[in-house]
Amino acid sequence: MRTRVTAQDRIAGGWRGACNEAARMKQRRRAPHPLEHHPSFRAVIAAAPPVADLARELAGDGRDLVATLAIVCGDLAHGFAAPPGSRQRNEAHHRAWITVREIDRTVTAARIGRRAPARLLARAQRAIDRADVMISALPGVVSA
Repeated sequence: MRTRVTAQDRIAGGWRGACNEAARMKQRRRAPHPLEHHPSFRAVIAAAPPVADLARELAGDGRDLVATLAIVCGDLAHGFAAPPGSRQRNEAHHRAWITVREIDRTVTAARIGRRAPARLLARAQRAIDRADVMISALPGVVSA
């Protein structure tokens, strides 16, 4: 036996459906990782796709670029795990900054040697420059 559906029922169901969908979307969203609160860490993570694209184009240095970026993430995480202002934190962040500068030099050498498309190099350079600036702004990095 079918019941008759009125316009009001359709409207109410529409709202109910939208609310249920919003609730499902909210449940699917994951909680942010504690490191994602740090802009310098987010900048390094954001640099990963352009650096990985560049790594595919570069024959020998490609694996080194991605591995070096992973080391930067580890150094940042190690630093953020240490107490604020501690020597251990400053040294870990300084290591991360030095390593990002090494990636920057590799990207610059690839640009000078024209070993990859200019557009790809520009994207990687911008991402690494942003990570460099964000890490160097951390307390104790440049003076360490």
